Amino acid sequence: MHAPTSSRKFKKAFMEQLLVSLQVAGLTSKTMGLQERRDAVRLSSDVAMAVARGRAAPWARALVARHASERRNEALLRRILGGAGYESAAAAGRSRKIVRRSHGACRRKRIKSSVMAASSGSNGGAMVARRMVKKRLQVLRKLVPGGEALHGSFSLLSQVLDYVACLKTQVELMQRLCKGSPAAA
Repeated sequence: MHAPTSSRKFKKAFMEQLLVSLQVAGLTSKTMGLQERRDAVRLSSDVAMAVARGRAAPWARALVARHASERRNEALLRRILGGAGYESAAAAGRSRKIVRRSHGACRRKRIKSSVMAASSGSNGGAMVARRMVKKRLQVLRKLVPGGEALHGSFSLLSQVLDYVACLKTQVELMQRLCKGSPAAA
């Protein structure tokens, strides 16, 4: 697995993109209220993290697509990503909704079949353990952007680790930015 967050290259790319995004968001700061500023910082930070990580990570594409699916983010995302970048993110957000709907229908069928199998099975302990693991994997799928589309548990865990490492770097860099200390340490 590739660990981009430990490298200076990722931190530098993240900080550069964050500063550009914040500058773009700051163009309308005279008319922004406190909540709008908070949302702009959150959006800028998420987009910067996703752009610094690159298109290879499914969670990065899904994170930008999630923001693109919200109408209130449209103008700011268009300025940060540019016209073509925003259009591809918006298209990904629409396809994500379709995947989510179909996933729900398949999930209901699986639950129904697993209930039937559990009632007829004799190995109760293993069944309980499998059910607990499946529930925990589903929680992880909900936590990671784009996790609903990941079906293999290995790929899901790999994306979770990558996402958490990027979030950790995001927090560290945001703290340094707030304190005013140099970011490339």
